Amino acid sequence: MDKKLLIFDLDGTLSDTQPILYTIVLETLRESGIEIDTLADVYSSFEEHGKEIIELKALIPAEFLPAVNREKYSVDFWDNYAKLCMKATECVFDGMRETLDELKARGYLLAVLSNKKNKFVQPIIATAFGEGYFDFVCGWDEVRPKKPDPTSLLSILEALNIERENAWMIGDLPADYSVSVNAGINHIVADWGYGKKKKFIALGATVFAKKPIDLLDILK
Repeated sequence: MDKKLLIFDLDGTLSDTQPILYTIVLETLRESGIEIDTLADVYSSFEEHGKEIIELKALIPAEFLPAVNREKYSVDFWDNYAKLCMKATECVFDGMRETLDELKARGYLLAVLSNKKNKFVQPIIATAFGEGYFDFVCGWDEVRPKKPDPTSLLSILEALNIERENAWMIGDLPADYSVSVNAGINHIVADWGYGKKKKFIALGATVFAKKPIDLLDILK
């Protein structure tokens, strides 16, 4: 039987990391002299004013851009990120471990493809699921472009000797769906994550899982 591969995004798909990210933003804003009382205020700021990703890839709520030294903010942001990112190991979505165990029992190979920096992805996955649980783990680095560029995804297929028709990308953001299209593989939208269903429908997505356990019915 041909080998089949499921490729999972990390943030918003395997683990509920948004509260961690916003906590990092909260702490970094405070270090920039901007006092925000609660984490809820950070959520509110993003919802009302949007966000901006600066060149150094640190999140700043647009509301506070004029008051932030971007260079200092970026340094502080990544310092705080390094301190707090491993909390992602404590935030695996309900039902995810059981679902993955069953998919492995059915013979599926499992991989992770994240736009998070690879130096963070590797220890998070190893700690949360165990060393070697996934057959391939890949984050972003300077030589691997981010999703939706298909380069990294195709390298996973090649490394594991998987035909495109036997691979699925499972993720919660448009880049996850788009990389599946760009690589010519199947898709499943993780509708429990951070993306908006209407955006996926507009892009052409047709397969949605409302919760991790739903993958077992989709992947019979």
